[in-house]
Amino acid sequence: MTDSPTTGSPQPAGTASTVQAASAADAGALHCPTCGTAHPAGASFCEACGADLSAPTAGAPLPQASEAGTVVGSATPQTAPAGEESPLDVGWTGAVPSAAVAPAAAADDLTCRACGQGRIVDGYCDHCGTPPPDPRNHFVETPTSWVGGVCDIGRRHARNEDAMALSAAEAPGSRAVLVVCDGVSMATDSHIASLAAAKAARSVLDQPFPKGVGTRDAWAAGAGRALTAAVTRANEAVAGSVVEDVPNPPSCTFAAAVVEDDVIVAGNVGDSRVYWLPDAAAEPAVQLGRDDSFAQEQMAAGVPRIQAENGPHAHSITRWLGRDAPDDLTPHLTTVDATAGWLMVCSDGLWNYCSEAEELRTLLHEATAKLDGAATPTTVAEALVDFANEQGGRDNITVALARLAGRGSRTTTEAPAAAAPEEGIPSDG
Repeated sequence: MTDSPTTGSPQPAGTASTVQAASAADAGALHCPTCGTAHPAGASFCEACGADLSAPTAGAPLPQASEAGTVVGSATPQTAPAGEESPLDVGWTGAVPSAAVAPAAAADDLTCRACGQGRIVDGYCDHCGTPPPDPRNHFVETPTSWVGGVCDIGRRHARNEDAMALSAAEAPGSRAVLVVCDGVSMATDSHIASLAAAKAARSVLDQPFPKGVGTRDAWAAGAGRALTAAVTRANEAVAGSVVEDVPNPPSCTFAAAVVEDDVIVAGNVGDSRVYWLPDAAAEPAVQLGRDDSFAQEQMAAGVPRIQAENGPHAHSITRWLGRDAPDDLTPHLTTVDATAGWLMVCSDGLWNYCSEAEELRTLLHEATAKLDGAATPTTVAEALVDFANEQGGRDNITVALARLAGRGSRTTTEAPAAAAPEEGIPSDG
């Protein structure tokens, strides 16, 4: 999670919510169909969960089955089938019957998870009054057996402003896209912006890349261009996530990796990271790319990593996505041929507690060993999220993994991005 830019004065926490809560007592108040939060008439989005308040309310015609979805609680997170609305879609408005879910199963999804007796009606349990869990607090994506990820709120924050978007072909190592975005805390609707950015980037990266003469290098060059285009599209999505000028516009970081035929191309803006963690101890574990942060600048000047990453301004980032982003958003691009190992894309909620690539590889191998035969990308990601929470969980945590069999190593290459301006620096908290 990233703090708001240092330029301008942040609004006191809770000010907008307090005003809206008071106004909601007036006639015509709206109640969020997802979480039940009250809002004044005319509100477009729920401040608490980001739901679209302009969507049809109860009594309006139901969407067709292809637009429907199911309620997903934090205890049993799922990803909606392709083409269906999901609780993780920007502006999700709640559960409606779906052709993909039997009516009885859809009804069970509305049972209160707190008391087990009541049902969720108008955003609250009609028996105990508890609202349903926010599906953004902890969600899982498992597009295939070799790719999976977990996004978790952590233990210190009231809202999850991390986001991820994953996709993959069925054949291991054949084609995958992993995107992680970390929202700027205390900025307006950064939880909406980060998810919009991740999904926008994935939509670009899901498209086939031109392979030119058909060589590995030609494909990697095309992937690099696609990652640059994905950053542009994600930046537009962040800027478009708020309809009017606000003092602290939403912002987020960006990290993504594309795999095709065991070749990895990674790109990042900000301090979310991509790691390549090979199985063989003889091969070095590496961070692909570099952070755009004050800590990174200190390390470049010779300050030891442990000192730089634990200083008072360690998480001040020098580049980010959003309306107030620097002009140059060219991602740091890195290409590597995969051997057997793990590709990881993560937010600082994990690497805050294990930054060095070699230490992170050791941690991952320990988690895999404990899981024994149950180790999959998703279960390993869950174990790493648990580790971060056990260390204090002071930030939102996202871990996305791809398990690669590999077919040979090659020197990693990087295209560094230009330096960013120093003013208006968000601080990654």
